Amino acid sequence: MAHVSDSDDIVAKLLTESFSRMSYTDKLELITKGRPTPQLNLVQKTKQFERHFNIGNYARYNWMTGSTREQKLYCWDCLLFGADSGSWARDGYSDLGSLSKSAHRHQNASGHLRATIRLKTFGDTRIELQLDEQQRRGVILHNEKVKRNRGILKRLINCVVYLGKQELPFRGHDESVTSSNKGNYIELLDLVAEYDSDLHTHLATSTVFTGTSSRIQNDLISAVASVMTDSMKEELRKAPFVAVMLDETTDISNVAQMSYVLRYVTDDGIKERFFKYEDVTEDKRAEAIATRLLEFLRESGCIDKVVAQCYDGAAVMASGLNGVQAKVKETIPQALFIHCYAHILNLVLSKGASKIRECKVFFSHLSGLATFFSRSAKRTKLLDDVCQHRLPRAAPTRWCFHSRLVCTVAEKTRELREVFEHIVDHHTEFDDETVHCSDGYITLLTSFDFSFWLKTFHAIFSYSDVVFEILQNKGFDMQFCLARVDQLQRQIEQEKGNFDSVYDETQALVGPPRGRGAQGDVRARYRELHCSVIDSLLTQISNRFSDHKKLEFLALLDPQQFGHYCNYFPTAALNSLMGSYGGYFDQPRLHTELAVMYGMSDILGKSPADIHQFLLKKGLSESMKQVYTLSCIILTIPVSTASVERSFSALTRIKSYSRSTTGQVQLSDLALISIEKEFLIALKAKDQLHDDAIKFFIQKDRRMDFVFR
Repeated sequence: MAHVSDSDDIVAKLLTESFSRMSYTDKLELITKGRPTPQLNLVQKTKQFERHFNIGNYARYNWMTGSTREQKLYCWDCLLFGADSGSWARDGYSDLGSLSKSAHRHQNASGHLRATIRLKTFGDTRIELQLDEQQRRGVILHNEKVKRNRGILKRLINCVVYLGKQELPFRGHDESVTSSNKGNYIELLDLVAEYDSDLHTHLATSTVFTGTSSRIQNDLISAVASVMTDSMKEELRKAPFVAVMLDETTDISNVAQMSYVLRYVTDDGIKERFFKYEDVTEDKRAEAIATRLLEFLRESGCIDKVVAQCYDGAAVMASGLNGVQAKVKETIPQALFIHCYAHILNLVLSKGASKIRECKVFFSHLSGLATFFSRSAKRTKLLDDVCQHRLPRAAPTRWCFHSRLVCTVAEKTRELREVFEHIVDHHTEFDDETVHCSDGYITLLTSFDFSFWLKTFHAIFSYSDVVFEILQNKGFDMQFCLARVDQLQRQIEQEKGNFDSVYDETQALVGPPRGRGAQGDVRARYRELHCSVIDSLLTQISNRFSDHKKLEFLALLDPQQFGHYCNYFPTAALNSLMGSYGGYFDQPRLHTELAVMYGMSDILGKSPADIHQFLLKKGLSESMKQVYTLSCIILTIPVSTASVERSFSALTRIKSYSRSTTGQVQLSDLALISIEKEFLIALKAKDQLHDDAIKFFIQKDRRMDFVFR
């Protein structure tokens, strides 16, 4: 008997890939290994007792086998050679109450007997080839032809992979023989054919299947994407927990695209994988989006593993009453909602600054600076010559762009003044609007008010930019990110004590305040404004990050507290964990494992990611299973939807103005190839891509032979 693990479920593979479509060598190897006899968790409950599958049945019935994935029994002989589609051949058998009766009836059936004979005589079944030399030679010629055809198909797949990774269009406007530009796909094939005689011969002589039609291109793209999706689902199957991240944007064709990204932990670390785009234009209600999401999770086989969901703050997504997160929780109660922390920080800065009139005026002037140069090539050329640095455009909803603009202006203030003074001095070379605006900007850059706020926000943004970078990095766990937010709050609060230095430096640079605001105790007024801005930001941070109290259990693996926990166990954090994810843990056992871990010098100061890797490398993931599970949950919980946002960047590159007619399925497949290119490269390096892609490709009828006999 050949025992098989769940990770190598031969029966499950045979249910999807017919034995008859395998090569003779693969068939012979499979039969030589023998039928798998796995231990199944097959249970049947009755009113009086429970029936469990007895592995001794494999010895009793020498044809019986099982699938750990399907948790069903099958007939090995019929699975390989039977034409029957009954319960023992394709559907699987699971009724333990009638097992003996059904097994006895099946092994006496004529179909089973024929399958058994074919299995036992498989080594002799090719005797006809020995008797018929012509047929034997026919098989050899056929297999040689198939080998050549599959070689050509691999070259076509390589071209598809290259264009997909580089986000290049496939089709040309005119793909005729006389066209000077047949599109990237055909032109790339022609280029490769110049150095590849086999491909050159195929393209020059083939009349049945050249592989250049639009249908073949789309089928190859779909085949590559299908291989990637199946491989990612295999990763998901091994992952203990999953978090889902969603966001929606509108593409160039005014189609609402929903992006699906899943986060999970493998032995190699944290993964955030893009899976697909979906058109949600027709119905963007919370109920419809939640229904689509749940269906996607079921198709991916991970709905029972979801522990967190992360979206932006839109009411349709984040509402705890009727939003998507609430609808998902009705089906998956443990799916903790995380409001994207990068989005929250963006709101903190925008709302905190915009509430002060002087700040709003400052940022409007700042945006005007960037706009001034972007509207004229001549102005931009002058900026490049003098500053050697362009001003980033400020986006109303993206305050990290305001930060870049503030930092650039603060660092290039002297050069900007030179630019504007040059324009005024050479006024005859520029139009009236340019000269007028330049004169105004000289006044602005030398004003106390503008310079004071520039220094103030330059200091604040120098702290917030670091946190923005951290929140958008998938490698950091939630506990680390929350600690950085707390640190940002302390740093901003410390800026209150820096008022005098900011005020004095500004006064030394541009002189004292002038104009209508320079009456009375000017210093006191600016101190009050400075404190108002700081207090507004601190209030926004406190209010908008207040919900992280529900994540109190993260403190259980806070490396800075391990020494303290040796004497004072974090009971409140443990209770928080049991309230959110109690179903995954044995609380007394977890308490014991944590107490032991806090006293281990090998783990002292290690982050959750380091603890996760330490337990794996030392073979302690089973011995300390509760702590291992805790580390997996903490690493699975996402901090932001940055990966989803990045998928939208790919969307704008793939579906551009000139490629606005790209179909929805092809768009999603191309995005997968582009966004997950590193995963694709890894599949190709394992020599796993081509053969698997060909299996998907030949599922449709083809006019060439791609299957070995």
